[in-house]
Amino acid sequence: MAREKSPAQTRFDDIIKSAVTSVLKPLGFRKSALNFHRRHNDVVQVVNFQSSHSSSWDKKLFYINVGLAFDAVCQLASIEILEKPKEYECDSRGTRERLERLLDNVPARWVVRANEDSSPVAEHLNSAIEQLAKDLESIDGLQAYRTHRWFNQFRPKPVNAQILYILGDLDGSWNEVTQLCEHFADRQAINQPKRWIEELGLTKLAAKCCP
Repeated sequence: MAREKSPAQTRFDDIIKSAVTSVLKPLGFRKSALNFHRRHNDVVQVVNFQSSHSSSWDKKLFYINVGLAFDAVCQLASIEILEKPKEYECDSRGTRERLERLLDNVPARWVVRANEDSSPVAEHLNSAIEQLAKDLESIDGLQAYRTHRWFNQFRPKPVNAQILYILGDLDGSWNEVTQLCEHFADRQAINQPKRWIEELGLTKLAAKCCP
């Protein structure tokens, strides 16, 4: 027997349909559970709705994650290219961030209450997803991501070193590696260039740390 949906869950499902699916489906995204996926040329994009454990019968709390999985990064790292990766699987294939870190005026946690008018939440969510869709439309591969504001928003970052490496900017890739080492200077396991070069598949940089 199917478990009865809570009033808050029913409200949440209606909001996702009206505010999110209506925007993402025409762009080629397909919904699976709480994930929306699409392939956009050389990148698979993921928009994930993560339920909070604090949700209850009359209150639904959720977060929004955005993931990018680049074919070229998968090939560099010798890992499988997935057409429907989980949002956390984008960590090793590209990048993943919470929506509030990518867009302005977006809450860290969204709340839907069964006993309140949900239209303000739906309108705000719809506006945020429309903004997100514009960004995702412009990212169809590594070069496009390299010139997008998200590339420089969070640095240093392992995927940035990989992207610069793949695009032929070995000096830029090496600089990203050295910044990672400085960022994690207090963590012996990851404060040496050799570790990052091996893990990220940056074999052409080996001579820089081991001349």
